[in-house]
Amino acid sequence: MNARIWSGMVVGAAALMMPARAIEAQGLEIKYARDSETYAVLTRQVYRSALEAVRSWVANAQASGPWTVVLDIDETTLDNSTYQLELGTYNAAYAEESWNAWVARREAGVVPGVVEFVAAVRGMGGRVAWISNRFEVSREDTRVNLDMVGLWSDDDRLCLKGDPEYSKADRRRDLASGEGECAWVGTPITVAAFVGDQMGDFPATGAPFPQAGEDSAFGTRFFMIPNPMYGPWARKVTRRR
Repeated sequence: MNARIWSGMVVGAAALMMPARAIEAQGLEIKYARDSETYAVLTRQVYRSALEAVRSWVANAQASGPWTVVLDIDETTLDNSTYQLELGTYNAAYAEESWNAWVARREAGVVPGVVEFVAAVRGMGGRVAWISNRFEVSREDTRVNLDMVGLWSDDDRLCLKGDPEYSKADRRRDLASGEGECAWVGTPITVAAFVGDQMGDFPATGAPFPQAGEDSAFGTRFFMIPNPMYGPWARKVTRRR
């Protein structure tokens, strides 16, 4: 018997023995991201707001030199809810091996709103830098997946997690300075906006970017995509106020 069918039968049988409320609660975070129009409206709304901010920034002559937008990949631009769904089906936890196997399938969908945002940024003369904690071994699979959903340009920068010590903060700094693996080498560049789905996707206090670490940056330079499926909040209290 096919393993996926067998797993589904086991999950189904277990569900029959659960209280109705427990059954209803299972996997709602994944269903919300996959099936809810509310989620799709929210992500499109975030990208429209980001685009309006970038347009205003360009119109106010703040783009005097080369500029870029910085985007995270997973659950910001690529939708990995199928991977989350499969983990739930097999009652499995995230693991590097299964994650890399998923990325190699190149089947991630697109988060609503990002294709239009990226196209508009490029139309205004901006560049795109993808800063992600995907592993370096997945570089080509990631590039192909981005290309398949209409997001990749050969002028982009794809900044992945090679050396574990080369953090997102390091990659953002090198991008801006024009030096290092993440940079358009020799070209210091201004970042017009950051888009992500976790707090770690944005510059923290002390980073060399305007409004770094400030709550007021969200909605003006920083734009947060909702991610109900995973994140530090699932393991600890992260809310500060």
